[in-house]
This record gives sequence, C-alpha cells and structure tokens, in this order.
Amino acid sequence: MRQLVAICTIFFLLQVTDSSAKDTLTVGYNVSPPFVTEKNGMLEGPSIWLCEQLEVDHQLHFDMQKMPLDSLLTKLENGSIDLCASPLTITSERSRKIDFTAPYYIAHSSLLVNYSTRAQEAWSFIKSFFSLEFFEVLGALAIIILIFGFLTWLFERKKNPEEFGQGMRGLWNGFWWSAVTMTTVGYGDRSPQTLGGRIVAIIWMFTAVVIISGFTASIASSLTTDRIDAVSTDIADFKNKPVATIKNSGTDTWLSNNFYNNKILFDDMNECLSALRNDQVDAVAYDLPILKSLVETDSLDEFEILPTKYNPQYYAMGMSLSLSDSLRKEINTSILKHTERMDWRVLLSEYNLEHQ
Repeated sequence: MRQLVAICTIFFLLQVTDSSAKDTLTVGYNVSPPFVTEKNGMLEGPSIWLCEQLEVDHQLHFDMQKMPLDSLLTKLENGSIDLCASPLTITSERSRKIDFTAPYYIAHSSLLVNYSTRAQEAWSFIKSFFSLEFFEVLGALAIIILIFGFLTWLFERKKNPEEFGQGMRGLWNGFWWSAVTMTTVGYGDRSPQTLGGRIVAIIWMFTAVVIISGFTASIASSLTTDRIDAVSTDIADFKNKPVATIKNSGTDTWLSNNFYNNKILFDDMNECLSALRNDQVDAVAYDLPILKSLVETDSLDEFEILPTKYNPQYYAMGMSLSLSDSLRKEINTSILKHTERMDWRVLLSEYNLEHQ
C-alpha cells in the first residue's frame, strides 16, 4: 500500500513539473493605455482581457514581464519571450522576424499638440489684422476705389451736383459711389447721369469683378498666413517640423517611409510628452487610441489631439517563431473566437474604442 502511495505521489509531482514547464509562457508587455494599463498593481485593458481568455482556453500560465517596446521586439525576435501582450502594428518588416496573431483592432495615427497652441492660433489671427501685408492690401484697394470715384466725380460734378456736388464733399460722394458699386451693394443714392460718368461706371463694374476677387484672395491670404504657421491640422504640414514618436513603432516606420526626416525618437510616451511640454517638438505622432487615452486622463488639460488621421494600422499580438506551429494556430483561433463575441464589442465600448 505504501509503495502504491509513493508511486502515485511521484507520478503526480512529475505531472505538475511537466505541466508547469510546458504550460508557462513568458509574455512581455509595455503599458499602452487603454489596451494595457496598470491599476493598483494589476494589469487591465482589452489586450489583457484577451490574454486571460487564452490562459483559460489552453490551460496556460503567462509570466508577465514589463519592458520597453524596443526590448519587446528584440526579445520576441530572439525567442527570449514567447508572446507580446501589448498591441503591435503588423508590418512587413516585423513579419520577417516574428509572427502575429489575427488582427483584433484597426487604428489610425494622429497628432498630439500642446493645448496652448489653440490660444496661439486665435492670437495670431487677431494680430494678422494689424500686419503690414493686410494694410498694404487695404491701401491699394482704397486707391483704386478713389481713382474710379474721382473719374466719375469729374463728369458728374457740374451736371449732377445734387448727388455728387463740388469740392471735398463731392469727392467723398464719388468715393462712396465707387465703393458701393464695387461691392455690388447698390444703394441707389448715387448714380451717374452723364454719358462720361456712365462709361466710367460700366468700365468700373466689369473690372471691379476681377479686382475684388484678387483683393479678396490677398486679404484672406494675409489674414491666414500667420494662422497656418501657428497651428497646422494636417500631418503633411509637419513635414519639416520636429515631431516626436516612439522608436521602432508603427508610426516611426510610417514617418520614415514618408520622408519625415525631422522626427525625434524616444523610448516611451512619457519622454515624448516631456519633449512636447518643453517645446523640443511641435507634436507627438502616435496611435490615435493611445493619444485619446492620454488626453482623457490629462487632468491639467495640457494636450489636445488635432483632427487628422493617417497610417491605418492593424493591431495584433506578436508571437515568437520559436513557439510550435500548433500552439500558434490555437492562439490565433482563440483570438478570432473572442473578438467575434459580443463581450469584445462591449469591452471596446467601455474603453471608448468602438469608434476611432
């Protein structure tokens, strides 16, 4: 009887030891809100939820290890870790070195800027009304109006004194009529009666259409040039400006492929935000869901996201090529199964990820 108990005990211990060695996977992660967050010493977020489902489905145990994104990719490539819990963008370059699960989310990149830039934009717009270019345009327009008003007054001052009159008052009436005619307001309080005055009026009516279009464009340009320089809202406007992003990220690859040579690379988002606060960069370029999460938790209202989207990305978990084909297939199947469930859509909604 004792021999039987001893044999059973040894068999049980061997099974536990073998199971532990077989079923434990080393999983690397990087804090990437809202997909992977740390709260009260616990990990949570949609990506962590998927990891928990994988553990249950395949009776696995995940040994979670925190590390920078750069280390995650390196260790996945050399097999030091088996799986990456944080969302990774699927790229052709990464696919040569590591494997990916089925995509579980589609995101875009965007731009994060200092909130104060909006105030700068408004102040820049106000200052443009007092710029030299603006007054030059207004002055040139006033001179042309005065010329046609003067010509009309020359013809009308004697034969139509009731509406145009003599002296400075008559000149002012001519200027008034010219301005009203140019803007097509047409009050009718002044109108040429002589043949010469009407010929001048016809010429002025046709030329004013062309002139006012050109001057309107010039005025608009002088008002908006400083505004555009102060705050841009399109990624192309940042081509020659310093932009921060995380090294070896999907956004880093996109910026390189699109010749954004002024990008400044950092190890993590905290370093990017510090550079933005200190005006080392004009914006932080990164994944929109993560930038949104930063803004939502920004109690000081330091930052805001510009209304621009670029670089659509497919998020997936990274898998080491050292994992067996069968295990990688099982993980893939589980990812697809759980992302097709209503639970997944509810979870995305809770983290404000349903619509990006």
